[in-house]
Amino acid sequence: MKNLGLIGLLAIGCLACNSATAEVTVQVNQQHYVFANEPRLVDVLAPIATEQNWYWPAAALYEIDNSELEQTRQEVLNQLSILAKAQLPMNAPLKLALEQLAADITSWTLARRLPIAIDYDLARIKAAANPQFTHGNYILALAQRSNIVHVLGAVNYSQHVTHLPNADVSDYMAKQTLTDLANKDFVVIIQADGTVVKAPVDYWNKTHQEVMPGSQLFVPFKESLFSPELSKMNQQIVKLASNRVL
Repeated sequence: MKNLGLIGLLAIGCLACNSATAEVTVQVNQQHYVFANEPRLVDVLAPIATEQNWYWPAAALYEIDNSELEQTRQEVLNQLSILAKAQLPMNAPLKLALEQLAADITSWTLARRLPIAIDYDLARIKAAANPQFTHGNYILALAQRSNIVHVLGAVNYSQHVTHLPNADVSDYMAKQTLTDLANKDFVVIIQADGTVVKAPVDYWNKTHQEVMPGSQLFVPFKESLFSPELSKMNQQIVKLASNRVL
């Protein structure tokens, strides 16, 4: 089966490659694998697929290409710094919350997440689920099923909370202390499989929306005609979280 569509997704990173560096390197949980040719997904997964009981729905493939993401990160950090400075001396707790969020975002490992489902069993039996890598550097993130959910954004402090099976996203929000800048109408779920969902949580617009284990919940900042920069920052933080290597 032709893989032109997949190559279109993976080829960006290889434009700068030449014959001297034409190889595929894949980092898998601190281990590095080097392929002289262009392997398929099943070739990359084969050495480690049965080592543990991996939670395939959350498995993710990233291309190491940080230039655009790093620029976005710097713009977010600059905006958070402006917001934090504006709180003194009136609201020290809010200033501290903004600084803590900035510190968290600074610590994130970022790489471009590719929209490819990772599943070893499926890759072995279905050609469309067994894409071919092009030359470049990649991160393959594999983990067992997580029991936590990451909460960040316009909250008093970012934290990891216990995953609640079959629970609505509002159940997580009920236990959070939001800052004065928070939009309380909805949260953005960055599901562990990469899906991004805008989920209403206020009593008047709430619909049932569950959260995958290992997902991230972003509480957005309240937007207004007088603060359009917050709308852009919300979008940028979602972008960064979507390309965060967990």
